[in-house]
Amino acid sequence: MTSTTLKPTAVQAANLDVAFGLTAKTLDMCLQLSELGVQAMKESIADYQENMQKALTVDSPQAWFALQASTMEPAAQRARRYLQQANEITAAARADLQKAAELQYETGLRNMQQAIENLSQNAPAGSENALNAWQSAVTSTAAFYESMQQATRQAIEFAGSRAVEAATAASNAAQKANAQVAGNR
Repeated sequence: MTSTTLKPTAVQAANLDVAFGLTAKTLDMCLQLSELGVQAMKESIADYQENMQKALTVDSPQAWFALQASTMEPAAQRARRYLQQANEITAAARADLQKAAELQYETGLRNMQQAIENLSQNAPAGSENALNAWQSAVTSTAAFYESMQQATRQAIEFAGSRAVEAATAASNAAQKANAQVAGNR
């Protein structure tokens, strides 16, 4: 084995850079989500402690129900805020990863088209149909990839917006319940 076979090609080096870059971005997103989860847990524990202290001072069933109702709204708002922030973190990471994937795909497609072009220039007579078929397959695959990418992007955006809408609806329901309990005092 010669020393030239051990040298990485420019494509391999670029692929390694992309792989390590994607790994770093993924770990960064995981760290952000972990920090968000820890913060949410700390807030929940503090609220639980405060509510337990208040529960010890309750002297009637009406006050007990009012206390329970008053805890629903902040919890629902906290859940909505958590989902919104988690959605923002994942959306930013997804955008970064998608950009990298698109760049890799476009580079690969360009390389494939260049290879086909090089083959066509050096191909023996009569091989034009096979090369045209190959070029057509590459073009069809590119179109399919782009349509699938768009559909996936729309599905992810839809799912993220639905999660935030559900949390907002829960928060609004908690506000109404809290207002009703306050009105019945």
